[in-house]
Amino acid sequence: MADMQKKKAQEVILQQFNKLRQEQRMIAQKVSELKVDESEHKLVLDALNEVKDPNRKCYQLVGGVLVERTVQQVKPNLQNNSSKITSLITSLDKSLEVKAKELMDYKEKHGIKV
Repeated sequence: MADMQKKKAQEVILQQFNKLRQEQRMIAQKVSELKVDESEHKLVLDALNEVKDPNRKCYQLVGGVLVERTVQQVKPNLQNNSSKITSLITSLDKSLEVKAKELMDYKEKHGIKV
């Protein structure tokens, strides 16, 4: 009977460990996706910075719809989005560090070897 309870406790510990690892992977994946977005924003901003005429037409994809605007209208939005993405990446990096520490502590506490 005690063996059965011990086995269930180990299963619960292992499930919690796997849950923590999955959360860590999800955060890392989101950081990766946001870094790609950040680099795309930078490329577009670099291209728009080379445009001399602020009233030149350009197109922006907004919610799956291609919208015609001017460089002057698009640049501030892109800069704002880029800075938000950068701050979100910073926040998620901190969250990832916390999750990694939490995972290591849990691993050490329960003697899990991977």
